[in-house]
Amino acid sequence: MSLVQLIDLPNLSDPRGGLVALESNQSIPFELKRIYYIFKTNDQQARGFHAHKNLKQIAICLQGSCKFILDNGHHKEEVILNSPLKGLLIESLMWREMHDFSEDCVLLVLASEYYDESDYIRDYSDFVKIAHQPYIHPLADVQSVYIGEDSRIWQYSVILAQAKIGKNCNICAHTLIENDVVIGNNVTVKSGVFLWDGITIQDNVFIGPNVTFTNDKHPRSKQYPEEFLRTVIEQGASIGANATILPGIKIGKNAMIGAGAVVTKDVPEKAIVIGNPAFIKGFIEE
Repeated sequence: MSLVQLIDLPNLSDPRGGLVALESNQSIPFELKRIYYIFKTNDQQARGFHAHKNLKQIAICLQGSCKFILDNGHHKEEVILNSPLKGLLIESLMWREMHDFSEDCVLLVLASEYYDESDYIRDYSDFVKIAHQPYIHPLADVQSVYIGEDSRIWQYSVILAQAKIGKNCNICAHTLIENDVVIGNNVTVKSGVFLWDGITIQDNVFIGPNVTFTNDKHPRSKQYPEEFLRTVIEQGASIGANATILPGIKIGKNAMIGAGAVVTKDVPEKAIVIGNPAFIKGFIEE
């Protein structure tokens, strides 16, 4: 998704001249609380160099032009503002810089909050740290502090205190991750997946919706083994929707498990397995 979000402002112009009307929560997508404008800026001087924790803004170049650089901590984009009919929406947690002001530039800024110095992030290194923090949905129950940068935990996920999740993972809604679970980087866990004690998932693994893992070959209510069998999903493997993985199994690197397969034994690297019980259909060719 582009960082540059330009809003077409309502143009009510007629033969008498130009007219734009702005209304909170209508043409402006937030409650307007503060307005300021910048003018007579030296073209050699840059402005901005900060982000906001919560505040959102719309910048409108009423006259002349200027260049914005937007940075979300992952990548940057540039845009030239030079029309009073276009507004640049700047979301919270977006680093912004303003450059190349024309001599006649008048820049109007609409803000969603009153001035609050505590809302500013003025140090770029601090901004990057905040931008890369994991996102945890307010309706998720996350007890673990071992969640890597840029990972996203969605609503109704339950993650117990000792679980370890790497960087840039996507843990979808309605999932459960117990204590003795280790998840690598760039892992996707789709909805309806429960990861029980004894499971290790390496980097770049995809786990489809409603995949069922087990960790006890002979389960009895209220009876627990001294140690759960360890299941390992190696790097780059993919498991299709509704597959069942029996305990103590290793699925090799870049293997592909078909939807609905019941995996009862180890799967070699790059193998394609399907069926109940799962069998090798072929191998992935690079």
